[in-house]
Amino acid sequence: MAVHEVTHDLRTAAPEIEAGQPPRYALRLLGGFGLERDGRVVTVPQGARRLLAYLGVRQKCARSEAAGTLWPGSHEDRARANLRTMLWRLHRVTPEPLVDEDDRLALAAGVTSDVATLGAAATALLAGGSPVDVGPGVPALATGELLPGWYDDWVLTERERLRQTQLYALEALAERLTSQGRYSEAVQVALTAVQLEPLRESATRTLIAVHLAERNINEAVRRFELFRADLGRELGVAPTPWLERLVRAGLHPG
Repeated sequence: MAVHEVTHDLRTAAPEIEAGQPPRYALRLLGGFGLERDGRVVTVPQGARRLLAYLGVRQKCARSEAAGTLWPGSHEDRARANLRTMLWRLHRVTPEPLVDEDDRLALAAGVTSDVATLGAAATALLAGGSPVDVGPGVPALATGELLPGWYDDWVLTERERLRQTQLYALEALAERLTSQGRYSEAVQVALTAVQLEPLRESATRTLIAVHLAERNINEAVRRFELFRADLGRELGVAPTPWLERLVRAGLHPG
């Protein structure tokens, strides 16, 4: 089973909208910026993309926070003026508002963000949610990085935060699937975590644990040796004794 099919099981609903009124706008920030209205691409001016993307990540924030973050080198009055201009431009992009402007700025109720959906799915899983909760239209955990090619300070910070969240959630999902005896799926999920961060020992440990649980000893040892070689070559260190003991226990159970 492909990893996107496995992590499809992790889907959770985004904040509910009125019955019979599904979200009309889908904001994509993982793997690149994109906005769709009922499945059709919406063109957003380059400058206004930054504000929409920021709200897609933060979900809700004060005007002063958005202005200061998006225009960090500008005087406060200039930053606030820039924000007003971007809001005006966004209001001209679509028939319905994309941003709510009450006391705080937020995405409008009809706009869903893949970042928010990913965060909700990961939070639910890490809190003990079941990987068999299925819901339509929610991106898998194995998604692209946040806004590739963007180098704003806030993007770099959020990119790393999301990557760590994704890794922890993938490891937790692989462990949950292993405990349910769904080894093939667990291997695919664990491999995705390893591919995201090849030198992360917890990801490799999760993958090895799946192989040991299904009594695939040769594959577990092969994965351990690959990891040890990579660590030595890239960092000049060895795996922790904990990982070595895991493999030895698999070789000599009981």
